[in-house]
Amino acid sequence: MLFTEVGRLGATQSRTSAGSEALFVNSAGAQLPPRHAAQGPGVTSQGVAVQLRLHRGGLPPRALQRVREFIEAHLEENISIQTLADIAGLSMCHFARAFKQSEGMTPHDYLVQCRVRRAQELLARTDLPLSQIAIAVGFADQSHCARRFREHVGLTPSRYRWSMR
Repeated sequence: MLFTEVGRLGATQSRTSAGSEALFVNSAGAQLPPRHAAQGPGVTSQGVAVQLRLHRGGLPPRALQRVREFIEAHLEENISIQTLADIAGLSMCHFARAFKQSEGMTPHDYLVQCRVRRAQELLARTDLPLSQIAIAVGFADQSHCARRFREHVGLTPSRYRWSMR
């Protein structure tokens, strides 16, 4: 039946962004035969309500952009979640939840990812020792940098540098 198919597709669509999900709901309503479409989206011909879940939440785009820019500009510093929450204008708990919903990772994981990315750039473009690169990108020491780098890239920093030459 049509609503079985709509329900199956809707479950698949619920894993995507809210914008594309809303697009699906609107296009599904346009595809309904007139006797079903007249009842509106989410209602079957028998008058049974169908629950349509839209994923909402996350940080507003401007707040997310401010947080990203702050992280990039202050990567070498010790950045606290309270500082990021203040930039977004939220409490720490609300910020952490909203950031994860927006980015798909925790603020700490995002920060580590940015630091590893910057370390990759420095390893490829400069001849600085790894100990200096580690400090320049905000890791506590060379060991911490190497461990996180290997987790994210799959190579040690020295092998990565060698492969980029």
